[in-house]
Amino acid sequence: MTTHELGKALTQARTARGLTLTDVERDTRISSKYIQALEDGQLETLPAPVYARAFMRTYAQYLGLNARELVQQMPGSRPEPELPPLPDVAREVGAPLISPSWVVACVIIVALVGVGIVLFWNRGGNSGGETVRSQPQPTAQLVGQGAEQPQTPVGQGPSTVVVLPGSLPNLQGENVLVAISALGNAGLKFFVIEMKGDSSQKQTVIQQSPSPGTAVSKGDTVTLVVGR
Repeated sequence: MTTHELGKALTQARTARGLTLTDVERDTRISSKYIQALEDGQLETLPAPVYARAFMRTYAQYLGLNARELVQQMPGSRPEPELPPLPDVAREVGAPLISPSWVVACVIIVALVGVGIVLFWNRGGNSGGETVRSQPQPTAQLVGQGAEQPQTPVGQGPSTVVVLPGSLPNLQGENVLVAISALGNAGLKFFVIEMKGDSSQKQTVIQQSPSPGTAVSKGDTVTLVVGR
């Protein structure tokens, strides 16, 4: 096959795909001047034979032609050696899919998460270390926080709970408004959490943190768990 026949095959393949020289130059990064030289069979205008073969291979692959065959048809080209296919490398039988170090790391992470959950649920217990739970299992809901003094609940007199300086009283069993009123009078902040419980525990302090008798000072925050 002559150089002109090679160029004609390239031109026909390009036009069949509706491509212009500008399109080929943009996609292959080969100058349109060299692409035109390949299609015209004017290989002597290319920089060197090695560039001509490289351009021919790239252009033919871009057009979906047999690049190896077209390159061998160019003047001065030598047959390219046939390379045997690479052997298949099978995975070693019995090779572990997961590294033992990953297994150890996962076990440690799971253990740390479990310890964190236990500490989270137990951090609000009383001084004896017992955890107060209501039946059925409560669902926590954030209600509010602050240090302002609320109004006394309707039907009740003034707060009967007094927060002495330096010591937190037992607020469990008190109405929530009575409890936070006493905290507000003492200059303490409060954080209320509502939890589902028995009907008898509605609006009643079920649990508190810190525990009764804990030393507190003005500005400290007391968490109250209230039935709803």
